Amino acid sequence: MRPCRALLLLAAAALPAAAADPVVERALAALQEDSSLKVRTQAALVLGSRGARQAVPALGHALATDEAPSVRIAAAAALARLADLAGREPLEAASRADPDPAVRNAAARALAELLAVSVRSVALEEAHGQGGKAGREALRESLARHLRRQGFAVVGPGEPAGYRLKASVLELDVSQAEGKTVIAVKASVVAVDSQGKMAAMVEGGARLRASGGSSAAAQRQLTDRALDAAAVSLSEDLAARLR
Repeated sequence: MRPCRALLLLAAAALPAAAADPVVERALAALQEDSSLKVRTQAALVLGSRGARQAVPALGHALATDEAPSVRIAAAAALARLADLAGREPLEAASRADPDPAVRNAAARALAELLAVSVRSVALEEAHGQGGKAGREALRESLARHLRRQGFAVVGPGEPAGYRLKASVLELDVSQAEGKTVIAVKASVVAVDSQGKMAAMVEGGARLRASGGSSAAAQRQLTDRALDAAAVSLSEDLAARLR
């Protein structure tokens, strides 16, 4: 019976997916309950081929806990094919800690594929421009935080991603007027897609005024707040354009 079940799963994977897909339901049940590693392996592959994003939690669980390396490898491949960023965490964990080197390698490849095809993944490079190293790093950290709030997966420079983001501090002015410190910043971000083409360019700025603030520490704090406000605007604009 079990070989027949695997063949039925394989044949059914070629059929068009429906809103309530009985093939997906059977594959989910097989992945979670069947004692045959061949059936579980085939079930994972079917879930990926059917685009069953509702299966991401089950695939992640299989990747983390199934005793058969072939099932774990199939689960990793399915998570990559589904291109749902919810699969990132189990893939990262498996690529680091799975006891089988073949599974670790498969999970690492799947993670790279997942991030490369996902338009919601961005590699945030080191910022350039004015403000000194501290100011540029403050902008980068603020961008990373606000981009995550906009639903992006933020990875480091050189890691696979749907877009590469190049941030710059264009202007950073500090002035004193009527006993108050005024901080004015302007920043930009250029998004480059996986083909090396510019996908978006956004600019944002902020102006803060505070009483006193003449010390270096106070000015640094105000500058960080202004850069953070600019990062909010930049992140919102990127979220609107990189859909």
